[in-house]
Amino acid sequence: MRILITVLFLVMSLFAKNVLILNSYSIQLAWTKGELEGILKTLRGKKDLKKYIEFMDTKIFRPNPIRMYNYYNYLNNKYKGIKFDIIITTDDNALNFVRKYKNDGLFKNAKVFFCGVNNLSLADILDKYIYTGVFEKKEPLENLKFAEKIKKDLKYVYIVSDASISGTLVVKQYLNAFKHIKNIKFIVINTKDLNEVLNKLKNYHKNSVMMLLTPSSYHLNGKHVNYVIASQMISKVYNDPIIVHTDIFVNIPNTNIVGGKVTDAFSQGEEVAKKVLEYLQGVPIEHIPYTFEKANKMYLNVKNLEKFGIDAYSLGYKNAIYVNKPTTFWEIYKEWIVTFIAVIGVILIFLIVLAFKNRKLRQYNEKIRELNQSLEYRVQKAVDEISKKDQILAHQTRLAAMGEMIGAIAHQWRQPLNTLAINLQLLPEYVEEHGCDEDALDEFVEKNMKTIFFMSSTIDDFRNFFKDDNKKTLFSIKVALEDTLKLINEQLKSKNIEVKINGDDFKVYGSKTQFQQVLLNLISNAKDAIEENGVQKGEIEIVIDSKNKTVSIKDNGGGIDEKIMYKIFDPYFTTKEVKGSGIGLYMSKTIIEKYFNGKLEASNAKNGAIFTIKFN
Repeated sequence: MRILITVLFLVMSLFAKNVLILNSYSIQLAWTKGELEGILKTLRGKKDLKKYIEFMDTKIFRPNPIRMYNYYNYLNNKYKGIKFDIIITTDDNALNFVRKYKNDGLFKNAKVFFCGVNNLSLADILDKYIYTGVFEKKEPLENLKFAEKIKKDLKYVYIVSDASISGTLVVKQYLNAFKHIKNIKFIVINTKDLNEVLNKLKNYHKNSVMMLLTPSSYHLNGKHVNYVIASQMISKVYNDPIIVHTDIFVNIPNTNIVGGKVTDAFSQGEEVAKKVLEYLQGVPIEHIPYTFEKANKMYLNVKNLEKFGIDAYSLGYKNAIYVNKPTTFWEIYKEWIVTFIAVIGVILIFLIVLAFKNRKLRQYNEKIRELNQSLEYRVQKAVDEISKKDQILAHQTRLAAMGEMIGAIAHQWRQPLNTLAINLQLLPEYVEEHGCDEDALDEFVEKNMKTIFFMSSTIDDFRNFFKDDNKKTLFSIKVALEDTLKLINEQLKSKNIEVKINGDDFKVYGSKTQFQQVLLNLISNAKDAIEENGVQKGEIEIVIDSKNKTVSIKDNGGGIDEKIMYKIFDPYFTTKEVKGSGIGLYMSKTIIEKYFNGKLEASNAKNGAIFTIKFN
């Protein structure tokens, strides 16, 4: 029965479609989150899809050729052995990345579906037998009509953007749409320097509106500024209505943003996912047309429009989405409440001054308390963010280790698979010689089931290694080492690498799984060094020193270049070019220091390198 279930699972896996969702930006960006939610909600329930999600984070890490080359190699190594049938990209950078490497192995046979793309010229360039999707086509003229409704004496329009790739494309779209308009002057401020934007707006024309296109990539004094803060800083200088073209910017607090005809992130994701479903239902991709404006909606910020004396509901927009609406008793009856409070306030102030002479002191103490609470919150938030990044790096490390294990499984299974194949080929001769009596068949089945049980046990070993179990226990260093070596012994033997274990065992308190990850990474690095340097007879010596509470791993792989010794523990630093992720040593050091209160040090010895783990 167990074998039958395994076979059925493998058959189902063969017919499942592999889908890579590649996002240009980080999940922390509300726009990307909205697109991804639209995609996943629409594809929910499609059990024949295996979905993989990646984030390029190009708002922080600009997509230069070297970085994109390294990122492709990272993906190619991570998804080695997986053939993607469908790729869904969000925004321009991810689509450009896939186009660049489309003919390489990872993306070669996949159909590509995109959303949030600003480069409209691609509609005439892309191969419709491979690509389809949703363009992020803006509606500048609709937003200009909106501007004229809320600013009757409109003479100037400031077009403001952050000089990002997508932002610059949108600026060109807006200027192209406005080229025949003569009665309004359009002033472009397209730069990533937020100080420059603020300086240029200090003496802005009062009979104007601003069209704030992309405020997500601004820098202030060399540091990236969140789009919320950037929009708030611009609103402090520019005190007239601000129109936006993307839904995530419509309801930013403490700004002068009044709305606009915007592209909706969730709708973009939903629309591209519908195209994927059409394709899965048998519609050829060349018959699935591009979408341009269907995902756009009119948003109106009710309270911000009120600041400029405008009633959002009287503007005449049908099917508009109203945000920042008055909802509380205070907001609805504000004028009456203010008048009443003003009268009562005069009386209360007189009484308070007489009754509480130390009121100012109490207010000062209260302010100090609030500042302390704010500081605690900020510190906790910073700690949480660091912890989250460590978790992401830890997850990447486990994925990298999983890649190493695929090779190990191949070595572990090669011999038993050969045995099964030979036995099956000899079955006719066996039947001819012994007949088909029940005892003979039982003997043949029992012999081959032992081989299958060995293979099943091997899978259990690997599954136990990759359990997300960080439970702390008092465990044996030697047992952890032996369990780790069981996973990669066949690989080491195939490379003619001998492993020697010396010294006396001792126990430490912590997560055995995390410690095994460190051991696996260090031993794998030693194996790679021996292999890359062409050492014919590789040796890895592991010494357990119970007296000094240390574990050292020494190899004869040629050692570490002294010029790079100081940075081998930096995140994403690697010497392995194509197959290296650059996070193994960094996370190994982090695990030892953070979870075992120890140290991980590296040095060179004769013919090789030594990595030493020290426990306190």
